[in-house]
Amino acid sequence: MSKEQLEANKNLLRRFVDAINKKQLDLLDGLCSPNYIWHGIGSPNIREDVHGIQNFKSAVAEFTNAMPDLKVIIEDLVAERDRVGVRYTEIGTHTGATFAGIPPTGKRVEWTAVDIYRVENGKLAEEWFVDDSLGILKQLGAIK
Repeated sequence: MSKEQLEANKNLLRRFVDAINKKQLDLLDGLCSPNYIWHGIGSPNIREDVHGIQNFKSAVAEFTNAMPDLKVIIEDLVAERDRVGVRYTEIGTHTGATFAGIPPTGKRVEWTAVDIYRVENGKLAEEWFVDDSLGILKQLGAIK
């Protein structure tokens, strides 16, 4: 794969994060495959894989509704073949909807996540997501 294509894949991920940060989830339709698959078992608010971009957008909306000021910050971004790896810092205040069964706490939380994305035909097709779910739940006071 050319350097230009690898850079295009990284830019695709930057646009994906920007859409989430701006709460413009409809933009994900142009960035992701209609059959987008999110693998994130262990995430505190989603207990199984999510199939399809519409279902993924609903899952993201649940998260951003719980933390309306959510900000995703890209710390590291690497690309190889059809994969893009990213390390994030995520920051939000739990002032919105219930999250993982926890009513709004008003607490600000910060955690890290590491994701690997697969790009197919110029769109994100699949994501493997790992975050610090335990840290999120501790910060929210749900566990000690």
